[in-house]
Amino acid sequence: MLPVYQEVKPNPLQGANLCSRVFFWWLNPLFKIGHKRRLEEDDMYSVLPEDRSQHLGEELQGFWDKEVLRAENDAQKPSLTRAIIKCYWKSYLVLGIFTLIEESAKVIQPIFLGKIINYFENYDPMDSVALNTAYAYATVLTVCTLILAILHHLYFYHVQCAGMRLRIAMCHMIYRKALRLSNMAMGKTTTGQIVNLLSNDVNKFDQVTVFLHFLWAGPLQAIAVTALLWMEIGISCLAGMAVLIILLPFQSCFGKLFSSLRSKTATFTDARIRTMNEVITGIRIIKMYAWEKSFSDLVTNLRKKEISKILRSSYLRGMNLASFFSASKIIVFVTFTTYVLLGNVITASRVFVAVTLYGAVRLTVTLFFPAAIEKVSEAIISIRRIQNFLLLDEISQRNRQPPSDGKKMVHVQDFTAFWDKDLQLLEDGDLTVIGDRGTTLSGGQKARVNLARAVYQDADIYLLDDPLSAVDAEVSRHLFELCICQTLHEKITILVTHQLQYLKAASQILILKDGKMVQKGTYTEFLKSGIDFGSLLKKDNEESEQLPVPGTPTLRNRTFSESSVWSQQSSRPSLKDGAVETQDTENVPVTLSDENRSEGKVGFQAYKNYFRAGAHWIVIIFLILLNTAAQVAYVLQDWWLSYWANQQSTLNVTVNGGGNVTKKLDLNWYLGIYSGLTAATVLFGIARSLLVFYVLVNSSQTLHNKMFESILKAPVLFFDRNPIGRILNRFSKDIGHLDDLLPLTVLDFIQTLLQVVGVVSVAVAVIPWIAIPLVPLGIVFIFLRRYFLETSRDVKRLESTTRSPVFSHLSSSLQGLWTIRAYKAEERCQELFDAHQDLHSEAWFLFLTTSRWFAVRLDAICAMFVIVVAFGSLILAKTLDAGQVGLALSYALTLMGMFQWCVRQSAEVENMMISVERVIEYTDLEKEAPWECQKRPPPTWPHEGVIIFDNVNFMYSLDGPLVLKHLTALIKSREKVGIVGRTGAGKSSLISALFRLSEPEGKIWIDKILTTEIGLHDLRKKMSIIPQEPVLFTGTMRKNLDPFNEHTDEELWNALQEVQLKETIEDLPGKMDTELAESGSNFSVGQRQLVCLARAILRKNQILIIDEATANVDPRTDELIQKKIREKFAHCTVLTIAHRLNTIIDSDRIMVLDSGRLKEYDEPYVLLQNKESLFYKMVQQLGKAEAAALTETAKQVYFKRNYPHIGHTDHMVTNTSNGQPSTLTIFETAL
Repeated sequence: MLPVYQEVKPNPLQGANLCSRVFFWWLNPLFKIGHKRRLEEDDMYSVLPEDRSQHLGEELQGFWDKEVLRAENDAQKPSLTRAIIKCYWKSYLVLGIFTLIEESAKVIQPIFLGKIINYFENYDPMDSVALNTAYAYATVLTVCTLILAILHHLYFYHVQCAGMRLRIAMCHMIYRKALRLSNMAMGKTTTGQIVNLLSNDVNKFDQVTVFLHFLWAGPLQAIAVTALLWMEIGISCLAGMAVLIILLPFQSCFGKLFSSLRSKTATFTDARIRTMNEVITGIRIIKMYAWEKSFSDLVTNLRKKEISKILRSSYLRGMNLASFFSASKIIVFVTFTTYVLLGNVITASRVFVAVTLYGAVRLTVTLFFPAAIEKVSEAIISIRRIQNFLLLDEISQRNRQPPSDGKKMVHVQDFTAFWDKDLQLLEDGDLTVIGDRGTTLSGGQKARVNLARAVYQDADIYLLDDPLSAVDAEVSRHLFELCICQTLHEKITILVTHQLQYLKAASQILILKDGKMVQKGTYTEFLKSGIDFGSLLKKDNEESEQLPVPGTPTLRNRTFSESSVWSQQSSRPSLKDGAVETQDTENVPVTLSDENRSEGKVGFQAYKNYFRAGAHWIVIIFLILLNTAAQVAYVLQDWWLSYWANQQSTLNVTVNGGGNVTKKLDLNWYLGIYSGLTAATVLFGIARSLLVFYVLVNSSQTLHNKMFESILKAPVLFFDRNPIGRILNRFSKDIGHLDDLLPLTVLDFIQTLLQVVGVVSVAVAVIPWIAIPLVPLGIVFIFLRRYFLETSRDVKRLESTTRSPVFSHLSSSLQGLWTIRAYKAEERCQELFDAHQDLHSEAWFLFLTTSRWFAVRLDAICAMFVIVVAFGSLILAKTLDAGQVGLALSYALTLMGMFQWCVRQSAEVENMMISVERVIEYTDLEKEAPWECQKRPPPTWPHEGVIIFDNVNFMYSLDGPLVLKHLTALIKSREKVGIVGRTGAGKSSLISALFRLSEPEGKIWIDKILTTEIGLHDLRKKMSIIPQEPVLFTGTMRKNLDPFNEHTDEELWNALQEVQLKETIEDLPGKMDTELAESGSNFSVGQRQLVCLARAILRKNQILIIDEATANVDPRTDELIQKKIREKFAHCTVLTIAHRLNTIIDSDRIMVLDSGRLKEYDEPYVLLQNKESLFYKMVQQLGKAEAAALTETAKQVYFKRNYPHIGHTDHMVTNTSNGQPSTLTIFETAL
């Protein structure tokens, strides 16, 4: 296992003083590093002790355990929410005080704004007292602004930390639970679902804590604002508040609809990711079967359903954003229309106090409050899902034994002898990195690592579940003698095996059938009673397995006396023969490259590709115009109000000169234009939102399809080089961003950017002098943003690369759950998970703090702007009228939150564009040859099935070693060829070359057609393969047999009948249309192998390839498979890669491969005549009796084929009845 991460840089926050904490100065050194070079993992600060995954997880787990106990006592269902509240309420309550101060400051601001505007309305150049008071007001206004700037970010930082803690604790608990799930529970949940809990559901906690306090702050602030407005403009304020209140349920309706759509989308997303997971896991098989199109349709359909839901929820979101954008306009419109119609006179101070107050309350009421409701409801759904998961059954925890004192460890040394050679072949010896789930090791090597791990544990009882089947005969024998019988001879060992030759060494033999014990006894007892193992296993139609039990081997002396010495000698030279010559040739040279973090800025190209994927240029130009129109209408509406107020006040002044009558302005004209502008603002706002969403979701759809298509066409090597998690990440997280977050963020950014531009333009239009201080502020801002992004981009990338290991670790743990439990490695895995989490937390912590560092500085720039506008307008009081000042100042105040939000969103868009880049990167992978070419083979091809290898070299990648060297061979029509060789001799590579999983050099002809000249599907569809690891896919049995619906029901049932699965399938509730569990896990390996055989029978191809298909199957199933192959494929060319020589001894010819070269190729009997041949040595290693039997069979077959007129049958019968049951079994299997 990986070392737990070393201690990292101490966290400077621990020793920071108050000032440094408020302004986030303690981060400056990090930004300096980020400015100089790219940040790496060791630049991150260590996690604060209170944020460590283990500490947080155990704390929450404690509360949850108490809650479960309480619920049991009260006979209720335990509530996870309650446990969370009990754990965190104190620390979270304190943050409420922050909220209170901040929201109060927002309400006080407008009052002082009003006082300043008042000064302009009653402007008297001689009155110095009034001027001084105005200066005082301006000072209070700026102080308020500064307080807001600082408080807001401290508050946000702390609530986000609270969210992070909750998320980490949850992840810890979910993982801990996953390690303890019982068998029943595993059936109720899937890997995809657990990964989803960990990737999507817990992320809701990060968001919910941010808004939670607004559930009470919102209503409170609304009441305060209403009171102030009442004092300012009397009863009319109620009209505006009424609109606000009406908008609320409107928005919560949206929220409700949205979350229901959300959960529907989630089920489709789950299904799509689960299917993707299977596609990527089983990609080899899918390619060999040429089933890509079927899966492509499957995923495309799921994706269509998912996208239609996403589009609907996006439109809802668009309406929501648009209503937010235009809400303030509608409110102000209703308020002042009412105000004027009630016969009051508009004044600038009233207008802008009202506008600013509404602005303050609007954010809280229309954004934070509904967001709080939405996030809380989402969090509740997530908590419910997690709670259901945490309540699943666990396996009962036994008391752990104390570890033994390690006396017995000596035995291990004898054992490692055999794996040594393999270790030499691996480049870095025992430090070689093996791929995701051991991709780089061959089956035999995986089996041995597994066994080594078991022996290393030094337990008292060993349960070995057929470790010998995946390795070839010589290794198997070596493992049995040196490891199982010597190293473990003092231990109780239970060995499940299909290999009858080892029964002699057992002190007890149990024969099982259908889970019941059929026979029990010692080998000698069985011999005396004349029981014949083969027939025992054959009696019945059901599957059966036997379990010999080697314990303290009493019989060992007798059996091994003759052969032991011989085996010791023979296993050495056979190693030296030729195998050490090169790298272990079977191993795909896989370098698991680290996930590449693209550096630097996201290029303009990415944006262009992103938008172009969504719509035509014309649509995009229209979109730009629409946005501009919306913003212009937005500003004009406010400007009209201020113009109206000014007209009114000039009117008052002139009339006052003559008689004291206030003239009314022409209401209809002013109100009419005002209404028109308001309507325009609303309409443009809505149209713009919907269009943006339409374009961007469309783009996500296009890119997903391109990426998926590109993945299906990628060569197999790509999947060996990239772990599943990394590819899946593109389909889950990155596509998730494109579907969901990116369109929202882009729209939000466009809206806020335009508003900022609007604010600045208005200010400059009113006081042109403002342009002068704007220039340095702008320069500072641009520099700051660039400086910040250098670091922030790295932090964000570190965050996503440190997140991957958390998922990889989870999914490897789920796949290796039984192994982890068997070795009691739960603690270690949990520690490792916590270490992965802590590493991610380091990145996340920096992500939170760096963005706050930036935001504080941005708001400082805005505060400067407000100060400049406030004092500038007082200095230039002569030239300005009240309406203009009101407009400029109230706009400047809105800039506070908005400007930094705009910049954050721009950085956010840029960060999310990384997802787009990653997706685009996968839309353009290297492709394997085309599926169909111009040159199509005739439909009946290959009717002969002649295969010619002409000087074939094969490697898995361009820079990899040769795995097949100068292979030349002819396989005649209908010939049965066995392919044998040690682990790593290149047997599977031969098949890869035949299927063109990577392009071979040299020529391979099938029936006079060069395989490299035709399309891959044309080639692969014409060869059937029974793969080494039988793969079933989620879906119905029918889909698994016949994904393209090319066969009738009758044909399918017949095929199932042939492989004796008909009864099993008929017992299922939906017969052939029953949905299988995830990757067919409700069938045993044997049954899955039979399904693969049924697929081959259905395809009726002229060429059949069997890749070690019989490795993990009990003799009965094995025999059935062998029999069917001989019956059904008698007229076909059959290539069999075998580990057990008895399956291929009756072949027409045998290919012996050794480290990628064809060493021998002839009839088995002929090869056995040559005592020097490798094949002869392989047969001899099985022990005398077995070797004799095999030779005899080979002889029979040879004579039958070459001299059919000589009757050999009598000879055969006498041979079998001499009381050697083991030969007999071999016999029946071999025929």
